[in-house]
Amino acid sequence: MPNKLFIRPHSLEVNEDSVYEWAIFDIAGHQVNSAKGSDIDSLCQVLMQNGIDTIELTILWPVQAAYTTVVDLPGNQARYLTQALPFAVEEQLAQDIDTVHLVAGTKNRDYGYPVVCVDKMIFAELFDAFSQHDVLVLKSICIDADALPLNEHDLSILISDEQILLKSKRNASIGLRPGNLIPYLDAIFLGTAEDTHPEGEVFSIKVFVEAEELEGAKLLLAEIEQYPSVTVEVEEIGISAFELLCECHVRQLKSTTNLCQGEFRLVDSSGAEWKRWRGIAAILALGFALQLGVFWGKGYHYQQQADAIAAQAVTEYRSVAGGSKSLSPDKLARIIKGKLNQQGQAGASNTGFLDLLGEAGYQFSRSADRKNFKFSSINYNSQRGELVLEMHANSFEQLDTLKKAIVDAGLTAKISSAVQEKDYFRGRISVSGS
Repeated sequence: MPNKLFIRPHSLEVNEDSVYEWAIFDIAGHQVNSAKGSDIDSLCQVLMQNGIDTIELTILWPVQAAYTTVVDLPGNQARYLTQALPFAVEEQLAQDIDTVHLVAGTKNRDYGYPVVCVDKMIFAELFDAFSQHDVLVLKSICIDADALPLNEHDLSILISDEQILLKSKRNASIGLRPGNLIPYLDAIFLGTAEDTHPEGEVFSIKVFVEAEELEGAKLLLAEIEQYPSVTVEVEEIGISAFELLCECHVRQLKSTTNLCQGEFRLVDSSGAEWKRWRGIAAILALGFALQLGVFWGKGYHYQQQADAIAAQAVTEYRSVAGGSKSLSPDKLARIIKGKLNQQGQAGASNTGFLDLLGEAGYQFSRSADRKNFKFSSINYNSQRGELVLEMHANSFEQLDTLKKAIVDAGLTAKISSAVQEKDYFRGRISVSGS
């Protein structure tokens, strides 16, 4: 759960002098800080001091600036509900329906859809002021009295020093001055209000009272308890009325209707996260594009150089060996490779008696043990191109050393026979071209 911020404006007119009461809750649901009258700049400074970069914002819309009702409409499809809603509440409003922002909440199976009506222009001004904020991520705008918990009660009442908030089981939320509470309850129990109390049924009321207002509210509570078939449960709260509403939101004791619907629908939270990082993403994308351009430019430059060198190689080959006009760099590589193979084969087949004897004699003259060698015979087979040296040596190692020297010179040599005599080794070394 992210950090949460709750704000309730003192006035719905948004300007530089606007002040709000607010409360901050951490990810564990504990209140971190709060204030009764503060501007947005002071609030952002508090967030910075607490190391909070982003925070989910819920605005509590004063119920005095809204009209709540319940409509019973058939069907559950959102498209049909949106089309029928203006006609269902139009007669209840003293304002042109086109200037009103209508929002329907979750359907109550016993009573119908709870509906909230607010002035569209005033709502749009507040919505625009907070939906584009760099630090505050707007999550919802809800009626403040709508957060009051009902549980098994028929009516919840919150008494504070400034006003009284009421939430009924029929999902109607209203705000009253302290002096208007009893006349409103008279209307319920005398049968002139929408929440008319059926005669004979027990009506349960839960009353929340700020600790500082409990003494002054005793007379008001006594008047409420005088109604017949009414049970009253009073709970003293040690926090402000605003903080109680915020805690009810955090604990999700009651699902509230989010006014950010329709044309005021909020973007997904992932979009808000993307808004934070899109500048960095744009820079990274630009850097990637520039690097890709550098790679392409280098590749094009090197390809141009390779083509120039290939064309020069073809020109040089033609000047030395000739060739057709259709000669290309690809063909040139194959032609040169073929010429080298042919030259190697020709060199191997043209290794004659004198070449073999000269190389073998040269390696013999360089041998450190040449005084210990004695040649018996020298034979040459022209068909095989093989020279056979028959000699005597003091050891087999002397024959092997001479053979290796001839091989290192680029010829093929092998000891075809080696026989141990009484005082020497008699062996033959066969020498041929590589």
